[in-house]
Amino acid sequence: MSAATVGWSSWNHFHRNYNETLFYETAKAMANNGMKALGYTYVNIDGGWWAGSDTGHVTRNQSGYIQVNKEKFPNGIDKLIEFIHSQDLKWGHYTDGGVHFCNGDKPASYGYEEQDSKLFASWGIDMIKIDACGDNGLSSQKIMTTWEKNLNATGRPVLISNCRNSCLLPKAWQSWCPDVANMWRSSGDIGASWQRVMNNLKSLIGAGEKGGPGRWNDPDFLEVGNMPLLESRSHFSLWCVTSSPLIAGNDLRNMSKDILNILTNQEAIAVNQQYSGNAGDQVAVNGSTEVWAKPLMGTGNYLNHAVVLLNRDDKEEQTVTCPFSSLGMSMGIRCQVRDLWSHEDMTFALGSVQRSLKPHDVAFLKLSNCTQA
Repeated sequence: MSAATVGWSSWNHFHRNYNETLFYETAKAMANNGMKALGYTYVNIDGGWWAGSDTGHVTRNQSGYIQVNKEKFPNGIDKLIEFIHSQDLKWGHYTDGGVHFCNGDKPASYGYEEQDSKLFASWGIDMIKIDACGDNGLSSQKIMTTWEKNLNATGRPVLISNCRNSCLLPKAWQSWCPDVANMWRSSGDIGASWQRVMNNLKSLIGAGEKGGPGRWNDPDFLEVGNMPLLESRSHFSLWCVTSSPLIAGNDLRNMSKDILNILTNQEAIAVNQQYSGNAGDQVAVNGSTEVWAKPLMGTGNYLNHAVVLLNRDDKEEQTVTCPFSSLGMSMGIRCQVRDLWSHEDMTFALGSVQRSLKPHDVAFLKLSNCTQA
């Protein structure tokens, strides 16, 4: 996984209220609406797929193998995954590494890691999100290491998503994380509100140096389309500039053209998928305004940069400024500015770039062709 994961997940919009039809239809939507062509690859299920969902009791057979909810998946998850693969897409699965799932259903995967790994691999999963709501005092390192060992033993390559925010929080970095997982949660669960998105963004401050090819920070999946249009665009911009996984969380079968245009902004996605030494980080703060930036590949003596100017204020329009010194360049540097939402090249900027922004708005810019003035 050289670049951040791109795809869709059922959780943010549907939670446990789904059946197999949703996944068949979503895969078709991704293939037909341009998302697949732009790299949206993973179709991810979340909690609620097991037999006994929301009853408190998970059904396993005598050998300990977990059973699938036949009401939701009358044709079986294995057949669904066959269809997903036939669309040149990949399947992301879900489990909890603790003694119970997040809704209290038990037993979850603790003590059944070997059976669950073998079963999931036999279905052909390509990714797994491992939660730990029922950790019962178990360390995240033990849970994730056990899963990595058992999945590797199956011989099937599987992208591992650590859903516990144990790698960056508390602030001490846990060096074991990239050895056993390809992405790790940096925050608590996201929600479809500006405050929740901003709280999760905050978890990435200072974390840009930790992300990189095969090892990405994850402030949780996207709420684009579950929020107002302007906030959805700002949210997407910030996840792009921080190399966060772009896992859509809305109903892809029923979304407006404006939301589709956000999710399929090719220039924004290209920023997300590039890596040049840092995954993206906060580089400047002034009151309720912030600047987030990410170095990009470039030519000449200076790297290109993607920059998001952010007005977090709830009420007032603000002028947001990115001094080039915050990007490691001197104030005497002159750069070409491109707006990644209007897709227009702007005038050259000398020493800094600034925009006046409405509450909760951003400017998503690319600085290139930087030279000494």
